[in-house]
Amino acid sequence: MLKNEDFLKRYFSQLVLKEMDLEMQEALLKKSIVVIGCGGLGSPLATYLAGAGVGNITLIDPDIVELKNLHRQVFYTEDDINRDKVSVLAKHLNSLNHSCQVKTFKNKSWDVEESHFHSDLVIDCADNFRTTYSLNSICVNECIPFLTASVSGTAGQTVLYRNLKSEHCCHCCIFPPDGELDGNECAEVGVLGPTVSMVAAMQSSIALDFLLGRDRHSEILYRFNANDLSTKKNKIKSDNSCKLK
Repeated sequence: MLKNEDFLKRYFSQLVLKEMDLEMQEALLKKSIVVIGCGGLGSPLATYLAGAGVGNITLIDPDIVELKNLHRQVFYTEDDINRDKVSVLAKHLNSLNHSCQVKTFKNKSWDVEESHFHSDLVIDCADNFRTTYSLNSICVNECIPFLTASVSGTAGQTVLYRNLKSEHCCHCCIFPPDGELDGNECAEVGVLGPTVSMVAAMQSSIALDFLLGRDRHSEILYRFNANDLSTKKNKIKSDNSCKLK
């Protein structure tokens, strides 16, 4: 752990915020998150959360860096092409904040043992519906908070589910699985790089807020449109017909 003086210097700009205090900052070092997808959403999100002081981060992504990624996955460089995304990102997080413990899995999420998802928050930054619904099922069954986001074209959205035993509300309640689950909308529809960054920043802020014990964004669907820079939010409710209920 950082020496006390260095700790205060590192997080000074956060600690002076009225929403933060030393106890909260120290608590972040004990928090654990799992980030699935280390592309345009996952790489900036993981970097923001490691920089903010989250102490334990697991990265899951089977992909390598490709040239076609670089217009929106600006964390990576041309020198990283053909390298594993999780390895490149983990090295950066360790150099950014050595107090952050990073584990990596170069696998698809459904090939990772469920025990590795047990954490304070599972964060879905993947680019296909199959991964999202698979993670949703795991988090519902294990009562793990689940934060998911997606981007297509110039629009994106993010939503946090608490997955309480006493109060069911999950991704299937508002988006029942239907049609092709393996498609990649970024490849098929296209995506604007700054849109991805905006949604990643929103997702990171919601994650930090939740990890700090403030429950201000749960079960609220946030939608962002880069064309007019608008943000809309809608409170969501459980669907009695949900198959996971």
